[in-house]
Amino acid sequence: MSVGFRSVLHMDDGAGLVEATPVELALAAHEASFDHLLKLVGDGGLGDHDDLGLVAVLQRVERLRNRHALLDHALVAEGEARRLPETLTQRSMAGVLTSALRLSRGEAARRVRAAEQLGSRRSVTGEPLAPLRPALAAAQEAGDASPEQVDVCLRALATVDHRGFDPVEVSAAEELLAGFVVAFAPKPLADLARQVVERVDPDGTLPADEVDAERRHLTLRTARDGMCVGEFRLTPTLGAKLKAVLSPLAAPRNSVVGEVDGRSVTEVDPRHHGQRLHDALENVCDRLLRSGTLPDSGGTPTSVIVTVGLDELQQRTGTGVTSDGNRLSAAAVADLVEQSVVHPVVVEAKGVVLSMGRTSRLATPGQTMALIARDGGCSFPGCEHPPEWCERHHVVAWVDGGRTDLDNLTLLCRYHHRQFLARGWTCRMIERLPTWTPPRWVDPQQRPLRNTRITTRHLVC
Repeated sequence: MSVGFRSVLHMDDGAGLVEATPVELALAAHEASFDHLLKLVGDGGLGDHDDLGLVAVLQRVERLRNRHALLDHALVAEGEARRLPETLTQRSMAGVLTSALRLSRGEAARRVRAAEQLGSRRSVTGEPLAPLRPALAAAQEAGDASPEQVDVCLRALATVDHRGFDPVEVSAAEELLAGFVVAFAPKPLADLARQVVERVDPDGTLPADEVDAERRHLTLRTARDGMCVGEFRLTPTLGAKLKAVLSPLAAPRNSVVGEVDGRSVTEVDPRHHGQRLHDALENVCDRLLRSGTLPDSGGTPTSVIVTVGLDELQQRTGTGVTSDGNRLSAAAVADLVEQSVVHPVVVEAKGVVLSMGRTSRLATPGQTMALIARDGGCSFPGCEHPPEWCERHHVVAWVDGGRTDLDNLTLLCRYHHRQFLARGWTCRMIERLPTWTPPRWVDPQQRPLRNTRITTRHLVC
């Protein structure tokens, strides 16, 4: 199938006709070819292939899918070179991808990470440079490595790619992993990757303490079932401190439940060691939160913030939502309430928090909690920063007569609080919710935007 596009024209923002760029022509040809392929498949074209032939088609499609990541690398690199995040008032290219393409933060971060490690580079003088991970880059260029496999390898290599480790050993580990991607799916590949990086020994140029400090890390994430999972590598010092704190709290708690024939009957603690350590860590967090010694976060004392309906709380039904979007059962929320300061928030049928007029310039803790219930975090479009990282912003400035009412307040992370005005963005309240107008260079029509988190929170059920 041949497609001619040299004379393709499209409308520009000024309603004039301009000739398509070579990239647009190539994209049009690619879309036309893809549509043709879809039609062939839809018309029964796969019937021309036996079982082995169908597997071969699957493999060719997968190789093409894997090679599409090369376009991601080039696009991300171009965006970085143009300082696109600064233009669009985002912190990073991951923020640009999250906002413009509606990707999850994890997927956006994965694409940027792959582009930085596998994409082509140039020196300060413009000379081409090899990718940082040339073996993995070659595997993806050939279509042998999927983005998921690449990310497994990059995450593993990141744990040893810094001071204290021999670069030659790290490169050898990368080449070994690049060979594994041809034969192993992501899960077994992850197991192999852990074994490979564990064999990368420090080169001995740094004292052991400095090597440990470079390798330290702790990561936490929320799994699909709502549980919090993660991994850590603690320095020997922190490990000793943590054991000293948890050990006495994790001791088995056997209880005397009665007496038979003059002898005490003891109920053995049913928890295994891992469960006791978990409960000990929760005990430590409870004590620390109650101590009042933690620094403030987002203008309020460090808190576990949960939004839940009064009826659900009283009836122990439904769920509450934490500030980072996790759901807790109403029963679990009720347990938290027993040991918490409760800030009641009155909302309308749509879930919009009612106005609470104040004469003070600073929002009260109660108003801040109401903002958290309404906005759920930074209200700037595309930003996913939680309320603990946010500041309170007057939509109409206080010095311009703006009131410290909920109808004139919103939450903004520190970055957007300081950057939105300089980048040409404006905020106003529409239907009592913060709504943003982009500058003309972002959207010539300046259509109002609202953070999707806020939109989904206030949809009419």
